[in-house]
Amino acid sequence: MPKCTAVSSPVPLLPAAGPLAGRPGWSAVASDPEGDRVLLGRRIAYFGGAFFLLSLAFYVRNVALIVAIERQWPPLGHRSLLIHAAAIALAGLQWLLCRSGRRSMAALKVIDVVGLMGAVGLYGALTASEAAGFEHAVAVQSAGAEVVLVALVTMAVVLTHAIVVPATVRRMFWLSTAAASLGPVAAYLVTVVGVPPEVLAKRPWFPLNEAGYVAMWAFLTVAVSTIAARVIHGLQQRVRDADEIGQYRLLEKIGEGGMGVVYLAQHTLLRRPTAVKLLVPERAGEHAVRRFEQEVQLTSALTHPNTIAIFDFGRTPDGVFYYAMEYLDGITLEELIQHDGAQDAARVVHVIRQVCSALVEAHEAGLVHRDIKPANLMLCVRGRIADHVKVLDFGLVKDHGVDVAAGLSVTGSLVGTPATLAPEAILAPASVDARVDLYAVGAVTYHLLVGAPVFAGKTAVETCAHHLHSQPVPPSQRAPRAVPAALDELVLRCLAKDPAHRPPSAGHVMAALEEMTPEVGRWSAADADAWWRERAPALTSHARAGRSASSRSGPRTIAVDLRRANLRGNAGRPTAAGPRAAG
Repeated sequence: MPKCTAVSSPVPLLPAAGPLAGRPGWSAVASDPEGDRVLLGRRIAYFGGAFFLLSLAFYVRNVALIVAIERQWPPLGHRSLLIHAAAIALAGLQWLLCRSGRRSMAALKVIDVVGLMGAVGLYGALTASEAAGFEHAVAVQSAGAEVVLVALVTMAVVLTHAIVVPATVRRMFWLSTAAASLGPVAAYLVTVVGVPPEVLAKRPWFPLNEAGYVAMWAFLTVAVSTIAARVIHGLQQRVRDADEIGQYRLLEKIGEGGMGVVYLAQHTLLRRPTAVKLLVPERAGEHAVRRFEQEVQLTSALTHPNTIAIFDFGRTPDGVFYYAMEYLDGITLEELIQHDGAQDAARVVHVIRQVCSALVEAHEAGLVHRDIKPANLMLCVRGRIADHVKVLDFGLVKDHGVDVAAGLSVTGSLVGTPATLAPEAILAPASVDARVDLYAVGAVTYHLLVGAPVFAGKTAVETCAHHLHSQPVPPSQRAPRAVPAALDELVLRCLAKDPAHRPPSAGHVMAALEEMTPEVGRWSAADADAWWRERAPALTSHARAGRSASSRSGPRTIAVDLRRANLRGNAGRPTAAGPRAAG
């Protein structure tokens, strides 16, 4: 049986901490020790592998030149070749130890120190060994060239390490200083062993002069390495700030709407899949974000198993409001209808009862969803229970039991989805109550039974006009399957233009659905299991592909200024022929 599908939800911002917390553009995100360990291991392996190949190439080149020029294979015991072979072995061992990714952070740091110090030390010893073999005639000139080579090799190794291996600024400074300090020591030794004694007797200061020369380059190398670490560490932190919100790491975008983006995320410690929604003030407007923040605080108290769970919420230092919720691997009712068409009445009753059950808790808490629609209702498998419904996106929720904070009201704005909007939500959106959700429940039930919306206009205004003035055709007259009379009547009651003529509460709708079970039939656990086993795999993969292509799920939720769109006029009024049936 496939896993259930799921969607998005909210996360809280951690308290600012650490030296970067107060700087603009830097946020105190939760660290990921496991991710840091894996990254460090990979980078040390890259460093060791690169110098293994480079050292091996130079070794082969040197041996080839000796064979070609001296017409004989160099003795394996030659000191320079042994040192060179040791450098190759050290780099190769570093690569082998780190490539598996199983080393602890402490072990990786030791391998890093030994690898860097050993590389600089062995390359310096190799240069000194070669300088000791120079003939007297060219000793002074060659020793000078070897000193320059020491400086170049030291710079190359230390700077490459600073770029490849991640480290904090402090650690990089001390590690680069320790490694680069071996350069002047190697330069001193090269001069001492490479220059004839009689020359050194006349110029006793010469070795120190050469060491000082390399020390200048070593100082520059340390400075550049530290700067590189600071820049790279800063970029890594900024990337982490971009990829992590609170304790959640963003993995991939799974949806996008007018006000924000939804990401599949993972809790950095629990490794729990989570959906995180970001609402950017530049896109949603600061007013809307502040109202949304208040509403998330209200809805986070909902605990019904058919309501998506909100884990956390907060704001980033850049002003982005976000909230984290449980991730559901399933399909929305809209996707179900798109791919499977009209549903059997027994299954529709099974689904809508769960929706009403979730609304009972919300309404008793004084909350109205206001955007119940097929795209906000998800079918999934939870705890091995198939066809489990989750009510999503309380982003338009209205608290009708508590005064909305000053300045956050939405008077004069129509908010919702045209296909499921109650008439009063169009005419007086600021004064709606829980009965708008019952109208939407009726519209969703109708859509499931018929395979098409109650009303469908060419424009949002035309659709809203139908909700205001047109009487719906009974679902039994449009549905391709039989619709029991009791269900037909209940749907039309929910779709009554006058809220007073609708069922008094979601609990009453749920009870009515339960009473009609003998007439409608029961959608059993075996039926649900069979559907998820036989039909769900193809449908869910198709739905995921559609989400990836569009980054949207379901019809767009609209906000209309009613002062500019007078829906009571005749311009948008439907004709006597009735609403156009959706195909």
